[in-house]
Amino acid sequence: MKKTMIIFGAILFASFILTSCGGNSIESDAKKCAELQCKSTKLATEGLEKAASGDVSVVTEATKLAAELKTLQEEMKGKYKEKADQEKFRDAFQKAMGDCK
Repeated sequence: MKKTMIIFGAILFASFILTSCGGNSIESDAKKCAELQCKSTKLATEGLEKAASGDVSVVTEATKLAAELKTLQEEMKGKYKEKADQEKFRDAFQKAMGDCK
């Protein structure tokens, strides 16, 4: 149960960080963030099943993903300060999430 809570917390943290992503161009930044969001979503569904069966490797994976997301957030902090850029990013992110498998 404790492992499941740790995994859930890491996934929640990763999802929170994704809301602040950025990158080289709006489209490529959005694509990079969408790819990480897809990984996070897969980890949330598959990770709980693995954790329930006793596989703790998902905790390591969730920790790695959270660190990657934090690094991305720090790199991109302040890049999209203009409201118009934020809206473009949000639209590009939603479009890129459509490719999530």
